Amino acid sequence: MKFPNKSILLITLSILTMFLISCKSDDDSIVDECEGSVCPDVAIGLFVYIVDVNQEPVALDSYEVIDIENGEVLTTPIPPALFEQYQLEGKYQLETGPLEIGQKRDILFKGYIDDIEVISSNYKVGRGCCQIGLSSGDVTLVLE
Repeated sequence: MKFPNKSILLITLSILTMFLISCKSDDDSIVDECEGSVCPDVAIGLFVYIVDVNQEPVALDSYEVIDIENGEVLTTPIPPALFEQYQLEGKYQLETGPLEIGQKRDILFKGYIDDIEVISSNYKVGRGCCQIGLSSGDVTLVLE
């Protein structure tokens, strides 16, 4: 017996609808989903990469990450040796400040050379069960 394509589509849509209806819609659902999660011991940082038009890393003199909602500067002091490594790689940390599970935050990255802002970009970050992740924003920026 052969099922027509419409029947398969109807069955698939019915299953999908049941799945969506059964999902929790309250704010605590992500916390509930995280119970029993096994998280890696190593925290993965969020970074933005700054390159020039030739795809070479750009060494910023300084940078800052700002919470857009309240203007708070989230950047923390970086040991000079680590910052030198960042400059060599054109890699700069997107600090987020503390976030609760399920919380999201809009942040602004600003990069400076000779105390002049040369690049900036907006990001939305959020915390899942184990890690902080990026919801929107380009992680590779080209300085022209």
